[in-house]
Amino acid sequence: MAFEPLNTDDAGTVKAGGNQIEQYYFSIIRHGNTSAAPVDIVTPGEEYAGQDSARAYPFTYTRGLSETVEASIASTYYAQPSGNFTRLSNSAIGLKWRFLSDEENHYALAVKPTLIFPASQQQQVNGLGAAALNYGVNLIASRYWDRVEVHFNASYMRAPYNMNYSVGQSMDPNRLNLILISVAPVWTIIPGIRVALDIGATTNPPVPEQYLTNYALAALILSPIEDVDIGISAMRSAANYGTVVSANGPNATRTEIGVTWRF
Repeated sequence: MAFEPLNTDDAGTVKAGGNQIEQYYFSIIRHGNTSAAPVDIVTPGEEYAGQDSARAYPFTYTRGLSETVEASIASTYYAQPSGNFTRLSNSAIGLKWRFLSDEENHYALAVKPTLIFPASQQQQVNGLGAAALNYGVNLIASRYWDRVEVHFNASYMRAPYNMNYSVGQSMDPNRLNLILISVAPVWTIIPGIRVALDIGATTNPPVPEQYLTNYALAALILSPIEDVDIGISAMRSAANYGTVVSANGPNATRTEIGVTWRF
């Protein structure tokens, strides 16, 4: 649901009548988390709340409805964890509207409301989503220079769940109002090769734990031809940026690789 393989979205939209497919693979690994001392670590960008590791294939299809509006549908197939539940989860629809674009000053503003459809009760128990309708909105600002672009996101999500069942094997109550603030500078090294950083903070859902989780992500984007991007990223999230940098404490890592095709 973002500028793959980043968490932060950009204000650009798919051209009118154009299509875009994003097919990625990610692996999430928990570090410093034991059954005696379980710690919930949010992995922004993928709505996974399980205590164990995860491997999954997020897919997004986007269609340009006009020069300033695009619509997208997305879903994620989980190869791990396994259990008595459907592997497809986190199905969502979104609509991005670039409501302001200034070509002379090289900036753009967009807004993107999103609906995430309810997961099943057993998917919620295993951390693969919430068994209730979630919805939210993302405010996006982008600034462009010749070789550098910077994207800012400020998003809010209302995230109810079925309180009769655990969330990711935990019965701790979860916060229902979630925010995420992030910034992502992207540099074009040479035509066809871009590198990016993505830094942000988001609400940590479990009520008994600290309010914010922080993350940092590094990415490489290769474009062998004009309409194809190959993205690779690595992210670590933790309770504070000291742990994000040093990994000296409970944290979660996510590695991601995939392709974006525009046609």
